[in-house]
Amino acid sequence: MKIYQILTSKNQILTIFFLLLTLLFPLQAKEKIVLGLTGTVFKDDLKNFMDWEHYLENKNEFDIQIRFSKTYAEMNALIKENRVDVAYVCNSSYTKLDKDKTGKLLAIPIVDGSDQYYSYIITKKTAPYTQFLDFKGAIFAFTDPESNSGAIAPIYHMLQQGLNPKTFFKSYIYTYEHGESIKAVLDGFVDGASVDSIVFTRFAQKNPTQIEKLKIIQKLGPYTNSPIVVRKNLSEKQFKALQKSFVTMHLDPYGQSILQKLSLDRFDIPTNQDFSDVAKMVEVVEEQL
Repeated sequence: MKIYQILTSKNQILTIFFLLLTLLFPLQAKEKIVLGLTGTVFKDDLKNFMDWEHYLENKNEFDIQIRFSKTYAEMNALIKENRVDVAYVCNSSYTKLDKDKTGKLLAIPIVDGSDQYYSYIITKKTAPYTQFLDFKGAIFAFTDPESNSGAIAPIYHMLQQGLNPKTFFKSYIYTYEHGESIKAVLDGFVDGASVDSIVFTRFAQKNPTQIEKLKIIQKLGPYTNSPIVVRKNLSEKQFKALQKSFVTMHLDPYGQSILQKLSLDRFDIPTNQDFSDVAKMVEVVEEQL
């Protein structure tokens, strides 16, 4: 009995000792970083973005949490409200954040050795259309109202020709995902669509048989690739840590495997990339529609 009491007493002392240590030297909680993604990304890329989340956590003392939004406008609002810390946004969305001084560039994706992409106007290979303006009276699919390749660039092109999508097309829809726009053309739901060239190339790699049924009838651009941005008041320490993780991703075996699945070469530190053409198009489209 005495031995048991002694052991119990010692256990109590040890317990109190460790509790005191915890109070004096509390475990440092990881900083939460919210990574924003929009519904315009491929739905089947969810696993890849979960891996992206794990990569960033492994490289930093951050608790990375992914937050999805259906639209670019919603994502911009989340960034402005400090509810998203870092996000993969459209270049047109970035121009608005830059104008409002609520977001700043973190990294630029490089695809096939380039920091630029196009807006592809696509239709079925058997369709009679040979250029974008042939779609008069047809049914057309845009992606997101604030997507450059999926809406802004083609609508700007129409306005420059004195045409308005509201009267030019029989009707038009927003699919809110480039992949869905491609599928809408394949399924005959629409006659044509405007999509991101990078997404189109990825779709072609994954679905070679399906892509044979489509043709690109016009390319608009090039434009600077859609960037990774952060909210304006993110701490310098967090900014540098995140930027280092992105721009060295291709040097890490795990990071490189994620990039390959997303068809990205690497991320670069922003240098002299020009978004002024996109900013101008956004301004014109919003003024005239």
